[in-house]
Amino acid sequence: MDHDIVLFGATGFTGKLVAEYLASHPSRTSFSWAIAGRSSEKLAALQSSLAGAAPEIIVADTADKPSIDAIVSKARVVLTTAGPFSKYGGDVVVEACVKQGRHYADLSGEYWFQRAMIDRFHEEAQRTGAKIVHSAGVDSIPSDLGTQLAIEQLEQRGEKAAHVKALFTAYAGSFSGGTNQTLQSLEQLRESGQYDAAFYDDPYVLAPSAEGKVEGETITGWDETRFDHDFGKLGMPFFMAPINARNVRRSLALSGRLPCSYAEGVSLGALLKAGWLWMSRGFGYFVGAPIPLSPKSGQGPPEWLRRAGKFRVVLKATSATGEHTTTVEVQGRGDPGYLATSKMLGEVGLCLALDGDELPAGGGVLTPALALGSVLRKRLAAVESGEFMRFRVLSG
Repeated sequence: MDHDIVLFGATGFTGKLVAEYLASHPSRTSFSWAIAGRSSEKLAALQSSLAGAAPEIIVADTADKPSIDAIVSKARVVLTTAGPFSKYGGDVVVEACVKQGRHYADLSGEYWFQRAMIDRFHEEAQRTGAKIVHSAGVDSIPSDLGTQLAIEQLEQRGEKAAHVKALFTAYAGSFSGGTNQTLQSLEQLRESGQYDAAFYDDPYVLAPSAEGKVEGETITGWDETRFDHDFGKLGMPFFMAPINARNVRRSLALSGRLPCSYAEGVSLGALLKAGWLWMSRGFGYFVGAPIPLSPKSGQGPPEWLRRAGKFRVVLKATSATGEHTTTVEVQGRGDPGYLATSKMLGEVGLCLALDGDELPAGGGVLTPALALGSVLRKRLAAVESGEFMRFRVLSG
């Protein structure tokens, strides 16, 4: 094993952000890492742009399985940003990690890809000890770890959670060409007829055999605009909730916490603030850094927006008796989908590579909460002396 971390897809928009984060990490001398991808020229350009010790370059392509087997054999952990994962051979990387017992994390928001990995590799990953961690960015770390924290507060008082609801009160950021491609791949999948309609409408699609499913649960649990008295805000359906809620329900199912319903929305105020962020900078044209409204692959938000972005989600868990509640907050700085996500994925990789003795035991196709839990919460809360992400118990 040559490296603690191999970053695959390193020359893409988000991959470069992850590489820059690892290269400048305060503990960069305590881990070894490499960058991997299809183009040696692009990898060399990225390597030369990074400060500090240069990571090794490894050329690999998912169309060439032996090359993927080779990079996995060199790694304790493989991080990949080469999405959409269902389109660009993400299963090849997962399969190699599972067979060799190496850990893996990605930024997949593709629940159809995640379900396929669960069906094909969960049991084998349990045998080999490989932790396969999907959605290791803003989807779905804040929702998943926030729910876990809220429920733990109830359990410390001997109570079981029956309901959790989450409201994003801030979500200011943008999107990249990779996000566009993911949305297009979902539409193509629907048109292909590969799955029936029930698959797309299943709130437990990532926990298909779970016991204790909540009857009548919907995909997001927050399907209409309504004033929520608990949060004191007008909440609306949230475009990230279809993947976040499904990941949270997998965490609930595999940790034995069902039945427990989950609902996730976004406040009107959050959307207005996000719109104001864009408008106040004139879409970037007045500062020479426009936001691409129809980004191509490899494109994403300009630096000013990556730094100006932020997110905040408040989660309330209610006990089965209805007598006890707890409210927690997760907030972070930086464009949620890119600057913040790149830091999250980097810390997930370091957590898997360096914190193994502290992590929950066992492998499988897992969520961030199941694979890393409180160890990742602690690590994220320490980034930039606590100025990047915060996990706080507000009440209960």
